[in-house]
Amino acid sequence: MGKDYYLCLSQDEKKYFTLPDGWVPLHFVEAKDGSVTASIEQMTLEALSAPVGTPPVKEMVARAKSVAIIVDDATRPTPVAEILKVLIARLTDSGFSGEKITIVLAIGTHPPLEKEVLETRIGSGILSRYKVIQHDAWQSDLAPVQLPGKDRVVRINPAVAEADLKIGISSVLPHPMAGYGGGPKIVMPGVCSFEFIRDHHTRHVLHPRSTAGVTQGNPFHEGCLEVARAVGLNFSINCVYDRQGRVVRIIGGSLEAAFGEAVKNCFEILGHRFQEKVDVTITSTYPHTHGHQFFKGLSAPNVVTKPTGAVLLVAPVVTPVPAEFLASIDVIKEKSGGNPGPYVEDKLSKGMAFLPDKPMDYNMAMTGVFLRPKIKVKLVSPAISAKEAETMGLDYSTSVEEALKSLKKSYPAARVAIFPSGGLIVPITDW
Repeated sequence: MGKDYYLCLSQDEKKYFTLPDGWVPLHFVEAKDGSVTASIEQMTLEALSAPVGTPPVKEMVARAKSVAIIVDDATRPTPVAEILKVLIARLTDSGFSGEKITIVLAIGTHPPLEKEVLETRIGSGILSRYKVIQHDAWQSDLAPVQLPGKDRVVRINPAVAEADLKIGISSVLPHPMAGYGGGPKIVMPGVCSFEFIRDHHTRHVLHPRSTAGVTQGNPFHEGCLEVARAVGLNFSINCVYDRQGRVVRIIGGSLEAAFGEAVKNCFEILGHRFQEKVDVTITSTYPHTHGHQFFKGLSAPNVVTKPTGAVLLVAPVVTPVPAEFLASIDVIKEKSGGNPGPYVEDKLSKGMAFLPDKPMDYNMAMTGVFLRPKIKVKLVSPAISAKEAETMGLDYSTSVEEALKSLKKSYPAARVAIFPSGGLIVPITDW
């Protein structure tokens, strides 16, 4: 039998494999046939010229004296440099001078980008010609913005607060807590204070509606949206992807209209119906390829795999899992007296961070370590060691073939789902 199935390791690289005899593939959720017909430049120009819910950017610029362009960091696949090139050209062609443009990296509580990575992210020459700021969620001069309700204030990056025109560039992808990433998340948590991000995330992460593919009634998403409204994100640029990780549409416009349209497109392209749970899910974490972000690749398998089943998880990470993150796992185990699950759940149920002095993405990823369903996970990743996998509560295999051979012994007649890009799946279920 040939190599019948594959997993995406990047947009251009695939790992092919064959299922063991006796295994039944119920789902192979690969990208639909067809090539992308428009370039990033063409899609961006359309998003700027024919937006939903706002006038074209050219008209909005005419009324502004300063612009903050808020972009996401390298943990997202957004083609920031290509979009920025078109957007800045549109601004300058409209008579807007370069000194009035500030580019803000919405890194939330992520670490700042090194200069070389930053230049690649935003494009050659941008760093020297324009003011570029990497948000610091701990800085002392964050600007207060009033939220609806008495005495409710969020502190945000002052460059964003002071700009007349605020433009966000992000990717709309399934998100394990917010329903979908991108859109309002470029503001919250992107450019907010650590304290506000901490309180929001810990308060809402355990809510049953805080899950991938859900925005209605999702307090995690609604909290992000409320902040973005109050801050005044004037124009939102949203990238939509196919299951191979290719941008197929860029939608610009008002915060809610453009994001809503992008979510609709994302659901239509990435949604897949499941009638029943499977014994084994074989998946890549792509496009989540940065350190502990790979845990997001378990979001869909957790939904569609039986509690007695297993996940073969291929993590093609391009940056290592931080040593600080791994050390924090041991800290939680020690603080909890060796019973971390209930300890973490108790803290979150009270709206408390269990790692109060660590980045919030550490706290959120820890829910994947300690609160995920008790489904066996076989991890394959050249950038993660067997010891690191054990620390994170995962089994380790040196290759896909070794993992399949091992799982075959436990599941001789498995019914299987295969996700070439596990981060680009929205499970549709009746349960």
